[in-house]
Amino acid sequence: MPVKSKEGAFPIRLTLPNQQVDRLFRNAGEIASFLTSERDHWRQQNEPSSISLPGGNGTVSFLNAMMATPFEEALRIQEKPLDAIGLLETKGAIISDGIYGRHLKTIRQEKPKLYVGAAAAVAAYLGPHNTWPDASRNPLSIGQWFSGLGGTIEFLSQTRSTKAEAKALERVITTAQAHRAEAEEIKLEFQNWQDATRKEFQAEIEALRQSSADTFKSVRSQLAQSLLDSNTRTAELEDKVRKRLILEAPTTYWSNKANSHTKIAALFGLIFLGSLGFGIYWLTHWGVDLVATAHERIVGNAQDPGLLALVPLAFITLPTLAFAWLLRHVSRVIVQNMALGADARLRGTIATTYSALTLEQDASPAELAIVLNALFRPVDGSTHTEIAPPNLVDLLEMVKK
Repeated sequence: MPVKSKEGAFPIRLTLPNQQVDRLFRNAGEIASFLTSERDHWRQQNEPSSISLPGGNGTVSFLNAMMATPFEEALRIQEKPLDAIGLLETKGAIISDGIYGRHLKTIRQEKPKLYVGAAAAVAAYLGPHNTWPDASRNPLSIGQWFSGLGGTIEFLSQTRSTKAEAKALERVITTAQAHRAEAEEIKLEFQNWQDATRKEFQAEIEALRQSSADTFKSVRSQLAQSLLDSNTRTAELEDKVRKRLILEAPTTYWSNKANSHTKIAALFGLIFLGSLGFGIYWLTHWGVDLVATAHERIVGNAQDPGLLALVPLAFITLPTLAFAWLLRHVSRVIVQNMALGADARLRGTIATTYSALTLEQDASPAELAIVLNALFRPVDGSTHTEIAPPNLVDLLEMVKK
């Protein structure tokens, strides 16, 4: 078959052995360029401006109908590349770089008078089943026909005189063209593979880039959300800590202060009990003997009233008053700290209650003044004034507070 293709797709090969033509078309653009070039070539060859054509414009139309029109018809159906290329073989189109195309070019240059007849003879040889255009109005004379036919026969005789060499050369050319065609097919397949691989690689890169961008956006969104959640939780924690500090700080302060006063009172209570026990123990073990010895040494057997009054005053009354004065101050410290401890607990209760009530709603200046007056009021325990020991009722009221 003159036209070869894989499943009707490119590349398409045109093979015309009688013209020694073998061409490979990779795409529709190459087919259109080839058909246009061949049509324009034969129209230029048939122009009467460069050679003398018998019959004038009629001869030009006659030659163009045989040589240029097949390519023009193929151009009209170039959207069907297989049909367009197959039409060239059906119409017997003369290919310019084929053996007959080169022969006509040589005759036109060397023997222009034989060109018209030679062109008609070649066209008749390549397409004998086709009806020549304007056959009833043939512009060529018998002499022109025979002259052109003679030129063609001369060309063919020259070709046949070296038939063996021509066949060998033709085989070499055919083999070279086959290798060239095979190489072009391999090159085309490689280019197609390269293009497909490049497109696939670019698609993978684009997909990877898009995936990376999506992943980055997702990670950035998650990070932003995490930061937002973290800030929210931090703010909530700060608010909770602030509220807890507001509620606990006054209570903790006044509770610690009350406990401190309680510890001081307990310590001085132990001192009071220890002093009292030590005094009793000293009196029972050494005090009586000391007074008796002092009375015997100072008074003896004398009956002097002054001496009799001196011993009780010096050894009994004065030490007893001093010891009582010491116990009195110790008890005073105990009572003061007990009073201050109870007052601290009361102030802590006031502060805690006020903080809880004003946590969600601010207090008015009048309410704040009342609370501050209650919290920072002076107490007797903070002065140096005398505080009488509390009775049972006072102690019960302190405990209730």
